[in-house]
Amino acid sequence: MIYGVVVSVHVLIAIFLIIVILIQGGRGGMGEALSGTTTQSLFGGAANTVMTKITAFGASLFMITALSLAVLSSKQGQSVIDQLPMPPEALPLPGNLPELPTATEPAPAATPDAAAIPAPSDPAQPVAPSSPAAQ
Repeated sequence: MIYGVVVSVHVLIAIFLIIVILIQGGRGGMGEALSGTTTQSLFGGAANTVMTKITAFGASLFMITALSLAVLSSKQGQSVIDQLPMPPEALPLPGNLPELPTATEPAPAATPDAAAIPAPSDPAQPVAPSSPAAQ
């Protein structure tokens, strides 16, 4: 349950950071694209200082939730294989693969009657094209 709450907070902080970074002016952000005075009208003359502090606070929260998610996910299990219903020893590994069947009989010929068809004794001769005047 706590894992789901932390994931939700993490996503909300990520969206918040995206919006705050895009609103910042002076670097070609969305604040300048919509109107050049978006942050100045919100926070007055010290807009860059306020926006920098908000971004730093949001980034700190983002890192805290990311580390919390890493700790919580490690407590749930070491890997996905640990959550499988069968023990890892029963899984086929490259050294434990079954052997391929060996051929006991030679493969049949592509066409069984290929030997019955005689080869031409005389190779085909090219036919000279007839001239149009002869027709």
